Amino acid sequence: MHINIPFPSKASGSPNFASNRRQASATRAGFINKKAILSLMEKTIKASVINLTKNKKELLDNDYFNYQWWMIFGVDNGLLSGFKSAKGYKQKVVKYKEYSLPLDSRFIKDWFRKRNTKLTRYWIKIPNSKRKGIGIWLPLKFHQELPKKFILKDSFLVRKNNKYYIHFCLEIPEYNKYKPKTFYGIDLGLKNFISLVDIKTKETRFLGKEIKRVKGKYFYLRRKLGRNKNLKLLKKLKNKEKNKVNSILHKITKDIIAKASSNKAGIVIGKLEDLKKEHGRRFNRKLSGFCYYKFTQYLKYKALEKGVPFIMVNEYNTSKTCNVCGTIGKRTKNWFECSYCEYKDNADRNAAFNIGKRGLSYMLGSGVNAFALKSISNLNGQAHNQKIMQVCNLH
Repeated sequence: MHINIPFPSKASGSPNFASNRRQASATRAGFINKKAILSLMEKTIKASVINLTKNKKELLDNDYFNYQWWMIFGVDNGLLSGFKSAKGYKQKVVKYKEYSLPLDSRFIKDWFRKRNTKLTRYWIKIPNSKRKGIGIWLPLKFHQELPKKFILKDSFLVRKNNKYYIHFCLEIPEYNKYKPKTFYGIDLGLKNFISLVDIKTKETRFLGKEIKRVKGKYFYLRRKLGRNKNLKLLKKLKNKEKNKVNSILHKITKDIIAKASSNKAGIVIGKLEDLKKEHGRRFNRKLSGFCYYKFTQYLKYKALEKGVPFIMVNEYNTSKTCNVCGTIGKRTKNWFECSYCEYKDNADRNAAFNIGKRGLSYMLGSGVNAFALKSISNLNGQAHNQKIMQVCNLH
């Protein structure tokens, strides 16, 4: 359905919207009724403010820098009362950092517009201290596709490298989780960053080689430039590695969730704890760049969006336990051997199978001990062996 909304031309500073409040509320594309939704989840989407004129840039700079004075020292240089609701200067210890300018949802939710103009599809009007009652219309370029339905919450204007971005905080409907037909076990490590297995079909994928390549490349670049004392190039490399790694992580997690959703699979990942840097300089450097938490968070919120079951389990001894018979085997570097059933496999693949099976046992309510960490010879009775064989059939 096409809604005919007057929108700004290149010559005009602000669009000539109708003053009728009902019309403005009715033209909000994509908004949902909060009362009609059973459960909601939060999501933050980043948008660049593009094609800023000199006048708009000065108006944004004025509010942004005045807000820093307000938050750090409590100095009011004519800020709007909506910006002054946060009183950071009352903190016991002064933190000299940049604060994002808050955009209250009350002032922006009725002025978010979607329109196919030559410049961009999305516009928003935000309040400004020097244009009281008028505000500033800003063209936006979103870094990812907007959800079809959402509730716009309090957002933030961020300044980075002399450019402005708006971090939109949205509430979107949460999908109902389906009943999984299989599980994807995921083991994270330094040798193979992501080891993913399907415990039903035994399909195995090793992902994340690009991350190791990017981190290795920028490590040697930083070391070379540091030895040559080339500080200008070092500054340029500051965020390039981070941005590339984040982009790769988003692509990998998106692919995993899409495949899990199409196959009605649940995702089980090991919960890493107490990562100690006690194994030499090279190992410690790799461990410090191990983006386990970021990958887990990306995977978790994408799973919530699509209704994919997501479980985190204790991964103690998963790489040393045989996923076939459940006995403790021998691990040599990245290779696992079981002395009882003579099973041999890649240690990370073996760990991923154990993690996936632990997730299954959690779903069944039997806990992590469903896959024994002791020898079968210590189990007495035929019933115990039959239960183990039933579990092994899933493998």
